[in-house]
Amino acid sequence: MYSGASMIYAYVGAKGGVGNTVTALLAANSAKRAGRDVVLVDLTGDFGVVLGTAPDLPGIAEWTAAEELSLGAASALAVDVAPGVSLLPRGSGDIDHARLGTLWSLLAGKPRVNIVDAGRGPEALEQVAGQRVRRLLTMTCCYQALHRARQVVAEVDDVIVLTDTQRALGLADIEAALGRHADAVVAVDRSISRWADAGLLLDRCAKSARSLDVFL
Repeated sequence: MYSGASMIYAYVGAKGGVGNTVTALLAANSAKRAGRDVVLVDLTGDFGVVLGTAPDLPGIAEWTAAEELSLGAASALAVDVAPGVSLLPRGSGDIDHARLGTLWSLLAGKPRVNIVDAGRGPEALEQVAGQRVRRLLTMTCCYQALHRARQVVAEVDDVIVLTDTQRALGLADIEAALGRHADAVVAVDRSISRWADAGLLLDRCAKSARSLDVFL
């Protein structure tokens, strides 16, 4: 088990549309259910969309552009999205990726579970590097996701596979092709889409989130 008090959990999708943002929010649900305080860090803007926050909130982009980088300045930009859960929005404009390492160091010093939606592919991995960053690859059981996952799997710490009985590929196929076992398996549940559409993922998906308890 990993200590959420000293780790950044960065969720990276093998490709777009694999459910990376939703999986990261399920992990937040898991931490919230365990009584942990959670900070969601939105590098893509997708957390904000799913959670229904205002689209023009200042956030990480503005923080990385500031002259002085501090935890206090970052905390001032965070907004509460559920009891015990705050969101650090993406903000507007370009994010200075070279300065994100400072953010990870500052966040990891606090006793909270820090969950990052980093985006997808090799470019996302470059943004979430560091000793206190744990990189989790999310993928579905489809050929395209598998192809993309094989390109980056050696660079991640954990693999999360979303299984779907409607797919031709199964978990065993994915593990054989990647040459490693999945660290967590999340069964695709159609109700999750409904909760996501309603902005209720942090409240209604405790059962689906249980397989991610291993990362707390």
